[in-house]
Amino acid sequence: MEDLTGRQFGPYRITAPLGEGGMAAVYKAYQPSVDRYVAIKVLPQHFAKDKQFVQRFEREAKVLAKLQHPNILPVHDYGQSDGYTFIVMPLVEGGDLSEMMQGQKLPSSDVMRIISQVGDALDYAHAQGVVHRDIKPSNILMDARGNCLLTDFGLAKMIAGASEKLTGTGFVVGTPSYMAPEQGLGEPADGRSDIYALGVILYELMTGEVPFQAETPIAIVMKHIHDPLMPPREFQADISEAVERVILKALAKDPNDRFATAGEMVGALQAAMENGDAPAVTSTPEPLTHISKVKPLKKPAAASKKPAAAAGSGGLWWAIGGIMAIVLVGVLGLGAWLLLGRNGDEAPAQAAPLPTQTALPPTETSAPLELPTQAPVEPTATPTQVVLPTSTQQPTLPPPEPTALPQSAEQPAQPGNDSPLSRDEPPLEALRICQGQSAGASCQFTSPMGDTIAGTCQQIRNQFACIPAGGPPPLR
Repeated sequence: MEDLTGRQFGPYRITAPLGEGGMAAVYKAYQPSVDRYVAIKVLPQHFAKDKQFVQRFEREAKVLAKLQHPNILPVHDYGQSDGYTFIVMPLVEGGDLSEMMQGQKLPSSDVMRIISQVGDALDYAHAQGVVHRDIKPSNILMDARGNCLLTDFGLAKMIAGASEKLTGTGFVVGTPSYMAPEQGLGEPADGRSDIYALGVILYELMTGEVPFQAETPIAIVMKHIHDPLMPPREFQADISEAVERVILKALAKDPNDRFATAGEMVGALQAAMENGDAPAVTSTPEPLTHISKVKPLKKPAAASKKPAAAAGSGGLWWAIGGIMAIVLVGVLGLGAWLLLGRNGDEAPAQAAPLPTQTALPPTETSAPLELPTQAPVEPTATPTQVVLPTSTQQPTLPPPEPTALPQSAEQPAQPGNDSPLSRDEPPLEALRICQGQSAGASCQFTSPMGDTIAGTCQQIRNQFACIPAGGPPPLR
């Protein structure tokens, strides 16, 4: 786009260029009526020649002007001048998030602040029916106090249907590194597409790198669609498992598997960062339950005390047996006395020894106290049986099986790494149209997204393919 410095766009006088992107150029301008500087985003001149675009631009600009959120850069004005369409916004001179990151991971506190502010802005906009469609660090401005201001709302939608001719020349709406798979497939985007892009930013903030990189934009888009995601903890081991789960859910290939709203994602990330060790804590009760199950093993030790108790009870039984023996001897002696009483004088002579025998049992009641040392031979059979819980404790071996489950759960990720696909191959339609053609011949084909693309036949990897103007260079 030409330099518009010094041009007058309505009440705004352009004073200096600020930057230029794929969809628009940004200028610093002065508004004398209120004595302030503003930022004017000027769209390419050929857009103004498309009546459908002008109608869509005015409709979307009115919607954007109604968005009022502390983390959304407001729209002051919009209009047309000298064949250009433009949008007027506040001038923010603090730079953007991409300048703040510079390929390095940020502290967790900064990450939480950025994601929460941008996520809250998206949550508000989605509730108003507005989808951004181009979330990326350069569209997140940073003010002097470090607060985020999300800009360029709806700009991608304004340009999306501007002209088939633009898409035919290879024009891509959105930024491949942050584009959701459904956007790369040409499907309608919704709030979950913005959540995916916010997930990419979170991944980059935590690791210092975007999840997918390639030499060409179309190759990056194809990686987002097909390639498995590298877990962020493989880049940074200090990322907690809880935070990693938030990132993986936000970057799910299927929109239905992502967070339903940006607010839900922010809440999950906040909980993960505040309780980053929660998964480890929740897993500790499992070993504790195993320990409690092993406690019966201590019972044999307690049961080993039972032989002593059994010894005491054995001595008691010996004492009782001795008393019964005395009673029995007494009864026998009484019977003998009654029986021998008929013989007169012989009975006292034989009855006299009986008391000497009755004195023996008391000595036996003290002697059996040593005999119970052999009695534990029988109770020791019970401890050996009590040790049987060690065989019942073998079921505690299954707890390692749950730890095996995550290994099986991780196996699906391996097949994706075993067969990486090359994303630099031209579409089949581009190959077929140039069969039998010579180099430099004009060609035209329909892309997988339904767009008609014109170009010339060029040699790529020993075969001819239709390459659009501005397309990738021939591959060797």
